[in-house]
Amino acid sequence: MSEQPVPREELCGAPRGAGMGTAVAAFCHVTDLHVLDAASPSRFEWIQTLAADPRWQPLLHMHRPYETLVPYGVAAHVDDVNGDPVGATGSRQLDLVLSTGDNIDNAQANELTAYLALMAGGAVSFDVQASVQRADADAGARPWPYWTPDGDVDDVWKPRGYPIVTDFWERLAEPLVGGGWHTPWTALPGNHDLMCQGTAWATEGIAAAATSSTKAIGVPPGFEPDDAASLFVDHPELFLGIGHRSIAPDPNRRSIDLTEWIAAHVTAGAFGWDVGQREANAADTVLDIGEVMLVMVDTNHPAGDYQGSVGRSQLEWLDDVLARADRERRLVIVASHHGSATLVNDRGDDAERLLSDAMLDVLGRHSSCIAWLAGHRHLNEIKPHRSVSGGFWEITTSSLIDWPVERRLIDVVRHAGGVVEIVTRVARADAAPDSLAALHRNLAERFAGRRAPSMAGAPSDRYARLFLAR
Repeated sequence: MSEQPVPREELCGAPRGAGMGTAVAAFCHVTDLHVLDAASPSRFEWIQTLAADPRWQPLLHMHRPYETLVPYGVAAHVDDVNGDPVGATGSRQLDLVLSTGDNIDNAQANELTAYLALMAGGAVSFDVQASVQRADADAGARPWPYWTPDGDVDDVWKPRGYPIVTDFWERLAEPLVGGGWHTPWTALPGNHDLMCQGTAWATEGIAAAATSSTKAIGVPPGFEPDDAASLFVDHPELFLGIGHRSIAPDPNRRSIDLTEWIAAHVTAGAFGWDVGQREANAADTVLDIGEVMLVMVDTNHPAGDYQGSVGRSQLEWLDDVLARADRERRLVIVASHHGSATLVNDRGDDAERLLSDAMLDVLGRHSSCIAWLAGHRHLNEIKPHRSVSGGFWEITTSSLIDWPVERRLIDVVRHAGGVVEIVTRVARADAAPDSLAALHRNLAERFAGRRAPSMAGAPSDRYARLFLAR
């Protein structure tokens, strides 16, 4: 049965007898793609083998059984949108595809190149043969602690229902060439775009390991830190494991910074990024999309860790932008990687870094702000925020790496009488049943397990009509 739209009237009643109104902007929201180099020596797959131990929970997930399939899942969404580039109501062509961060997984230059090939068009190439999914070159423990598609390898995942895929490696060896979005697109950086495993700024030790010719994939003996998360933020190189696998070294596994991230997006043609921002090393920007202003805010925390914060100067800038939009009677959508539930990073005790309450206060003061788009949490959720200005909707979208592997379409609709409606619905990629994109999604559902329903969201978090009085 197809999903039906759920009216959400927590902030304003639905207009009566006004029909569907007029769509004035249409977006496709994707987030948390996590395009990754599974063979990278600066990954920490062994932590996932300790997932049942609560001491390691803050560092999950460092590995997913389907991570080598991520580019195929992303490419399927690109193809879908290109084939039917319309918004949530079907009445307006998409104005923009927006990714709200964690476009890559481990802040590496080769990951950035691959992700931008999917976005703008080009070939995606990773050394998947050297990933932990291939066990035949190792004399390590059996059963193998990672899922491998090879039927002759005993691993701990097949008894849980993970399949044997006889032609897995042959299919992944074929070039994946993406056509890129045919609609204007843009992105902002998440914690994984700029930090090692989304948690730590790269140290000299991590930088040296990343471009080396060995990959350590086993649990370090006797390594049981009291606070694994804090130690990882400060010294990720201490987590480099044991059991060295020889791999082809790649200088393009080097770490990137925000300047390079912006420059690469300028070159790739991402909408809204220009040379001035690259020179200013600033990832906050304003985009005009029809009658709507899109304001992108970088919420990465300068002291590291995966949760976010926002700078005092950023909020002052945002306050000015929204005040101008109020005067001009514009509609504004704010976008960031972290949302209100995850702007909680107080690491470093920096008075210039502010958290969720400060962000909500600024957004709630301005009638121009109608929505806040976020990712990071890998789930679908829509939350109303009431305020004296009329309130706004916070819309969190699930990831493209994890279940339910969905994008979100968003239309901004004007009704007579001053009512604004946001129509939003999620969509999965229409992948052929025997495709690698379909295998990615099937394995993602299995990995989600009992968490799958909460990650997919309630019907009111998926296909909804959100009303505001403006």
